[in-house]
Amino acid sequence: MLSVSLLGPPNAGKSTLYNRFLQHSPLRPLSLRSETRSVRKKSGPVGSAIVSGVAGTTRDRRQAAGSLGGVGFRLFDTAGVDDDVMAAAGEGEGERKVPGVRRRRRVKEEDIGRENMTKEGVVLRGMARQTLRAAREADVVLLMFDAREVLKGGSVAEIREAARWLRKSLGEGDRRVVLVANKLEGDRFGAAGEEALKEFEKVGRLGFGEPLLISATHGEGLGDLANVLREAAEERGLAAELKAPDAEAPKRINIAFLGRQNVGKSTLLNAIIEEDRCITGSVAGLTRDAIAVDFDYGGVPFSLVDTAGIRKEASRDTRDDIENDSVNDTVRALKIAHVCVLVLDANGGHMTKTELGIANSVIQEGRALVVVANKADVLEAEGVSPSKYAEDVKKQLDVFLPNVGDVIVVPTASIDGSGVGNVLPVVQKVYERWNTRISTGALNNWFKRVLVDHPPPFVKNRPTKLKFITQAKSRPPTFMISGNVDDKSVAESYVKYLRNNMRSSFGMEGMAVRINFKNTASANPYENKAVLRPSRLKQVTKRGKTSKRKQWLQDMWAGKGKPKSKKHED
Repeated sequence: MLSVSLLGPPNAGKSTLYNRFLQHSPLRPLSLRSETRSVRKKSGPVGSAIVSGVAGTTRDRRQAAGSLGGVGFRLFDTAGVDDDVMAAAGEGEGERKVPGVRRRRRVKEEDIGRENMTKEGVVLRGMARQTLRAAREADVVLLMFDAREVLKGGSVAEIREAARWLRKSLGEGDRRVVLVANKLEGDRFGAAGEEALKEFEKVGRLGFGEPLLISATHGEGLGDLANVLREAAEERGLAAELKAPDAEAPKRINIAFLGRQNVGKSTLLNAIIEEDRCITGSVAGLTRDAIAVDFDYGGVPFSLVDTAGIRKEASRDTRDDIENDSVNDTVRALKIAHVCVLVLDANGGHMTKTELGIANSVIQEGRALVVVANKADVLEAEGVSPSKYAEDVKKQLDVFLPNVGDVIVVPTASIDGSGVGNVLPVVQKVYERWNTRISTGALNNWFKRVLVDHPPPFVKNRPTKLKFITQAKSRPPTFMISGNVDDKSVAESYVKYLRNNMRSSFGMEGMAVRINFKNTASANPYENKAVLRPSRLKQVTKRGKTSKRKQWLQDMWAGKGKPKSKKHED
C-alpha cells in the first residue's frame, strides 16, 4: 500500500487534511468535495487528529488508513517543521537566524540531548525525530504551507527552509515530494496584490514543481491531489484501489494505556514494542493525541493506543481547547478499547482519586481492566519488592473499588524493561476471559451450588424462586437469571454476592460482570389473559332481565357452582 506523509511548517493545515483523508469505512472512499464546513467537531470521529489554531499542536507521528477518490494509502500526520525543529533534528542550522521564519524559542544544538532537558527541548527533539522518520518511510511526501498568509503579504521563507531541510535530510531516493498550497478556498488570488503574487511564484522554484492548490477545510482541489496519489501508486506497482478487509484475518486486540500525566505510559508502550515510537520525557503533558500503534506479539495482532494523561478537573484549564480535546481523545480510546491498562506511578505512594475514577469508568463502560504498577525500580531501591508493591495496589483497589473485583496487577519498570514482557500475556489472558461465553450447563451447575450455599432473601414476605441462568452476551459478560423477581425486586447485596462468586469461579477478574433478572412467574395466572369478568356480564335485556346463560356465568364467577337443572330440583 502507498505511504503518504504530511509535512510542512506549523499551522499549515496538516491535521485538517489528515482528518479529511481518514478512512472510516474500508469500502466507502471519501468524496472529493464535502458539504460540511467543519472537518472535526469537539466530539469528532475516533482516530481524528486534534486541530487547533495554535502553532505546534501536533507533536507525535500519527498513523492511520487513508483514502481519497477511491485511492487507499497509509497516512502519517507529523509535527510542524520550523527552524527549532530542524535544529533539534541535527539537520538544521542551529542558531542561524533565517529571515521570515517563526521561532518559538532559540534552541542551541548543544542543549539537545542533555539528560536534564527542558520541556521545550524534549518536545522539539521528539518532534524532529518522529517527523524525519515519517518522511523517510513515505512513498509520497505532501509538503504543505499556508498560502493564505503568503497572499496577504507574507514570506515563503518558512516553506523554502523546510524544503531545503527535507531535501538535505532525505538524500537520494525514489520518493515523490509534492508541494501543496493550502487554505485557498474561494478566489484568494483575485484579492492578492502584485507583490504577493510574485512572492507566491517563488514556491515553484524550489525544485518540486508547481504547487497544488487546495482547501483542506472545504475539500476544494482534492481531485488533482487524488490523481497525483494514483499516479504515484501505479509508478511503484502498488495497489491503489480500496479492498475489503480479510474476513478470515484475526481481529486486533485494542489496548488503551490510561493514567495521569507523567506516569510512564509512552515509555511503557515504547518498551513493549522495543521502538522509540512516542515522545517521552520527565516533563508532564508531552502526549496530546491518542497514538495507535499496530504490533504483533506471538502471532496475535494488537493495537496499542497511547493516550494523553488526565489531570483532575480542578487542575485543568477549561479554556484550553487543546487539553480538552486531548481528554476527549482519551475517553474515545477508552470506549473503543477491549482492554484498558491503567498505569500507576510508584512515586505517588497511593492511588489518587483520579486514578480510582479512571478504573471505575473502565468498569462502568464494560471494558476489561489491567493495572500496571510502573516505576517499581524506585521502590525497589528503598527495599520494597515489586510483588509487595503489586500487593499493596490490590489492597487499595479492594478497599476503594470493591465492585472492580480482583484485578491483575503487573509491576514494571519501563525505564530498564523489567516486568514489561508480562504485560501483553496478561492482557491477552484477560481479553480471552472477557470475550468467552460459558456453557449453560456449567453455569447452572454453579448456580445450583450457589443457591444451596446461600439462598436468596425473601421479597415482600414471599420466597424468592430462581430457576436457571443463561449468558445473554459477552464483552462484557452479561447473564440473565429467570425466576419470580426482577431487577428492582432482588436485593443489591445478593447481586453483589452472585457477581463476586462468579468472578472467583470463572476467572473474571478485572471486568464488569452484569447480572439481570427476568420475572417469568406471576401470582395471578390470568393477569395477561382475556377473562370474562362480571362487569362485562351486566348486560340487561330490553325487558330489564338477564338471560339464563349470563346468569349462569355470574353464578360461576361468584363461586356458587353450577346450578341444578330443573329435572333434579325435586
